[in-house]
Amino acid sequence: MDEHSHTTSIRPARVSPLLRRKIALILARKELLTPSDHLIIGVSGGPDSMALLHILANTLPIARLTAVTVDHGLRPQETPQEIAQVRHFCSQLGVSHQVCPVDVNELRRQKKCSLEEAARELRHQALEQIRQTKGAQAIALAHTADDQAEEVLIRLLRGSGRKGLSGMSYRQGRIIRPLLDEGKKDLIQYLQEEQISWSQDSSNLDHTLLRNRIRLDLLPRLRKDYNPGIDQTLIQTATILNDEEELLEQLAGAAYEKQVCTEQGNDDHATELIQPLILDLKRFLTSPPAIQRRVLEKICWQMQARPGFRQIEQLRGLSMRPEPHGQAHLSCGLRVQRQEQTLLFHYPAGRHAYRGD
Repeated sequence: MDEHSHTTSIRPARVSPLLRRKIALILARKELLTPSDHLIIGVSGGPDSMALLHILANTLPIARLTAVTVDHGLRPQETPQEIAQVRHFCSQLGVSHQVCPVDVNELRRQKKCSLEEAARELRHQALEQIRQTKGAQAIALAHTADDQAEEVLIRLLRGSGRKGLSGMSYRQGRIIRPLLDEGKKDLIQYLQEEQISWSQDSSNLDHTLLRNRIRLDLLPRLRKDYNPGIDQTLIQTATILNDEEELLEQLAGAAYEKQVCTEQGNDDHATELIQPLILDLKRFLTSPPAIQRRVLEKICWQMQARPGFRQIEQLRGLSMRPEPHGQAHLSCGLRVQRQEQTLLFHYPAGRHAYRGD
């Protein structure tokens, strides 16, 4: 070999610019945002949300971004430092930053729900309130492909149907999830390349929380003993179900428009705050059971009720019974009355617990 010859090392490709371009394409192709939209970004200080903030700050106009850190009041020894880190990072990027404190333990006592459920509800409420105050069009959350795999398992264990097992979507109302196809490892590599520090939430090691047990115990065991690619299998299943869910929702929406109407000209219901709805059973009963369930669910949601599987099947039974009369009582005073070839959904005594005739 010539004494002047030398070998050159091949440097691995940087993930940073590729990932930013990928997220920009996702925002455009899935129509998650337009260039003029104002966006709220949930930033906890963890690796996922710090990566999301940096990517969006390098993709969208800075002036249209507001980072929000929700302080759940659960880790007073750690949270102030995390908030300070996020605030400093936002200052470097030129992004507006707000802190929103919430009382998770109080809501947990009031609703007798899990810590996770209370934290999620208050977090979404806080972000939505700031979105409305700012006049923003969307809220960006840093859920990843790893989170999707965990979420599908959680919903499976809780007995969710197809809709639940379809997992999280890129858009859900005002919430968008641009990182839903990205793995945590790639995001950490992104942060390392960009020399961005992040915080580690000690509660992520708390085995009393279901999601942590899924991530730390169940998924590793499934990878080791059953399927090394279980994460990708769960994500692919969620993608398939999500696509099918969209189709079924379109069909159910079309059926709803044909089968459901508001009640007109009946003074008996004039004092009800929520407009009564009428379901045409002749058209309804020609639909497949899957569409029937979705139409009934849509009606209940429109009536501000949250039906479970048992309540939906009760209503299907009421619609198919040979007798042309009957009724069902659902939560918070929602009554469903069979009247020949229709079902009437209304609140005869207002929206509260009620068991009258």
